[in-house]
Amino acid sequence: MEFTTGKSHLRAVVRHFGPAIESVQLESYVPALLKAGELRVKMQFSTINPSDLITISGAYSSRTPLPFVPGFEGVGIVEAGGELVGQRVLPLGSAGAWQQYKHCDAQWCFAVPDWLTDEQAATCYVNPMTAWLMLTEALAAAPGMKIVVSAANSTIGLMLIRMAKQLGLTVTAIIRHAGAENAVDNAEPDELLILPDTGNATYSNSLPLIGEADAVLDCVGGKTAIKLAGMLRQSGKFISYGLLSGDPIPASFWQNRPDIRFSYFHLRQWVHTAGRDALAAKLSEIFPLIRDGIAHSQVTDEFPLDELPVALNLIKRKKLPGKILIRCNR
Repeated sequence: MEFTTGKSHLRAVVRHFGPAIESVQLESYVPALLKAGELRVKMQFSTINPSDLITISGAYSSRTPLPFVPGFEGVGIVEAGGELVGQRVLPLGSAGAWQQYKHCDAQWCFAVPDWLTDEQAATCYVNPMTAWLMLTEALAAAPGMKIVVSAANSTIGLMLIRMAKQLGLTVTAIIRHAGAENAVDNAEPDELLILPDTGNATYSNSLPLIGEADAVLDCVGGKTAIKLAGMLRQSGKFISYGLLSGDPIPASFWQNRPDIRFSYFHLRQWVHTAGRDALAAKLSEIFPLIRDGIAHSQVTDEFPLDELPVALNLIKRKKLPGKILIRCNR
């Protein structure tokens, strides 16, 4: 199947780095002819993730050539190019999900089980894969381990708690503001603490200098990382996978606890290092977790692609309890 000459479709394009609401433009385009080894995927849904917004901001400008189509996560149907024609797939390995048709290397398209809905499939990669890989690969979690999860009321925080409990771990959940307790309680952590990311002495003094946790999984950074480090046992493991505070981890973190085994986790780095077969194996583990609600992502709302600016403005104005989906094709 080839497109008729001149028929245009819609995509989002970034031609200069900056805030997404200012840098993302909608434009018509005529998809190019397929190259050897490529599939044409008619995108059904894509998501808006923090990793998309960070990339658009220019944080990774050295490895992000302009212009580009954003979107690391989404689901679509193969329309042309290979044996997967007619199948729902996750077109992974590159950005480009914020458009009606994406061309993707056939080796990086993964079939989706029929028992996952389009909405579940569209949100089954970035957060579920990051959470599952941190637990099973970076941490090599074993039953009985004690872990601390920061920003526990976030989509990925709740996912980490449920996954950790499934693996037999003891979980201390950390939130930064009162009011999120109910959502976290539903994930059934063993302990829930409120730990503001200010230098509040009352909270800081209540934490141990050397704790009992085997690992901390942190996406907040800043001064909060120093407080969380105090909850680790001697030679415990600290995995950093984000900076929600907007601040880097201070040098005093390592000065106070030189014994800590520290590492960063980046999904992109793992995927491209481990390769296609390893990613396929991990997806086969994650799909049932999504079906069973363990790796489920709450969806707050969905917008058609031509209303993407409305969705980006909503995300800019308020903190949302779940994911925003982009409906790429009607």
